[in-house]
Amino acid sequence: MRVLLFFVLLGAAHAQQFEIGALGGGGFLNGVPIQGGPAPVSAGFSPGPAAGIVFSHDRYARWSGEIRYLFEERDPQLTSGGASASFSGQAHAMQYDMVFHTRPRKERIQPYLAVGGGIKVFRGTGAETAYRPLMQYGYLTQTSEWKPMLALGGGLKIRVSTRLMARVDFQNQVTRFPQKVITPAPGMTLGGWLLDFIPTVGLSWIF
Repeated sequence: MRVLLFFVLLGAAHAQQFEIGALGGGGFLNGVPIQGGPAPVSAGFSPGPAAGIVFSHDRYARWSGEIRYLFEERDPQLTSGGASASFSGQAHAMQYDMVFHTRPRKERIQPYLAVGGGIKVFRGTGAETAYRPLMQYGYLTQTSEWKPMLALGGGLKIRVSTRLMARVDFQNQVTRFPQKVITPAPGMTLGGWLLDFIPTVGLSWIF
């Protein structure tokens, strides 16, 4: 009986598939209005590159799990008409996704949908100054702030060889707006949801 159980577990382990890969792409974010001033002002983050790693564990026929980390260049900014102010910044996103494959794994092209969650750390890394345009509406600060994150997306995996998989991903990272990195000035209000749409391409090694 113990021998039989050993071979069952050994077969299950061999049936599992693991992947580790690298991702690269960019992100595009919405702006959030600052309320309370005489002119319309938008607070947000500039589009920028993103790069990271992904680890996948394919345990079931159509379901798998993924651990993902992305480094994202995200400069805090304020804009109003022709005026603008910006500040160097970055974000770090760490998440776990549940992935549903719409085709069997033996297929060369495998579309999938993903939903997950994690945390996103926003960092203002520029030099603070005594004066900056639009500072009567908000302050760009040299600080860090983390937010819970919902991740929604999908993509394609394309088998290149027995051990190599190409992938195209589309993800939307949803967080509350980080009001410590971009702080509303006295008398102003700022809030809402930040949507970061991130397309990436990558290669992963299967083992």
